Amino acid sequence: MEHRKIGNTGVSVSVVGIGAWQMGGPDTPDGIGHGWGDVDDERSIAIIHRAQELGVNLIDTADIYGNGHSEQVVGRALDGRRDRWVIATKGGLFKDPAKRGTSCDFSHSHIREACEASLERLRTDHIDFYQLHGMPSDDQAEGTMAELARLRDEGKVRFYGISTGSAEHIQKLEAFGPVQIAQIGFSLLRRGEEAALDYCARKNIGTFIRTPLAWGAAFGRYANERAPRFEFGDNRHGRSADELAEEHQAGLAFSFLWEGTGRSPAQAALRFVLDHRGVSAVIPGTKKLSHFEENIGAAEVAPLTADEQMKVTDASAALT
Repeated sequence: MEHRKIGNTGVSVSVVGIGAWQMGGPDTPDGIGHGWGDVDDERSIAIIHRAQELGVNLIDTADIYGNGHSEQVVGRALDGRRDRWVIATKGGLFKDPAKRGTSCDFSHSHIREACEASLERLRTDHIDFYQLHGMPSDDQAEGTMAELARLRDEGKVRFYGISTGSAEHIQKLEAFGPVQIAQIGFSLLRRGEEAALDYCARKNIGTFIRTPLAWGAAFGRYANERAPRFEFGDNRHGRSADELAEEHQAGLAFSFLWEGTGRSPAQAALRFVLDHRGVSAVIPGTKKLSHFEENIGAAEVAPLTADEQMKVTDASAALT
């Protein structure tokens, strides 16, 4: 497994990590948007343990995933294995029963409470990379960054940053202290956050890439079949099969990256992301061990050629 340094932190991680959103389980009746249907915790733990055997040492979660359940599962899985893993989590978003949805609080007091609660659920005394799960308001940013520095000085957090798609957000936070990690969305189909990725490359800020497969659309998982009806409690519930199939059809524009190349479709989509100069690691999520074992193979397949990169640019332009 290839490993890369995370920006200027000196921490080395596997280029393919685990995104643990799906391990949080289903949505709850009092909120929307952060569940992935029925998930078996033992299967999630088995995926984490198998990933370790294959050289993976990075896992990313958040306190809102399953209202803390994802962190609890990660904590169970890494019990007795903590020294072999780099743990990243996020805080600032939470389910608000009064609004039947998601709210945010990036105040310094909430971030401290959220971080300490995450430490307990994760069964650890420190979090390697703690990320704000969004951007604090202008009147909160300075105090929040100061609180993150205090958490670092107390040994509860090693490094910190933000999950965002905006270079401007990173720059605003940098006025009040170091931003050492940015979690950015990027894939073959979703490249609107590339400016933030380029900024991180210039500033040597580490990056974890969320949704690098665009939930399977980047390689057209459901393009040639009627997409499944997702169960209630899965955040994809309610989307029509035709809508999903149309989105996934666009991913087939990049089939030249896997047809006859020795890469599987998922590996080709992940390899494209890994080849970007600003990428430290990808954190695809999964509920199936077989899918994750395939994803890990992206670290071993051939990088894209210059000709393939040009074809990607042309195919992307044709889709816009």
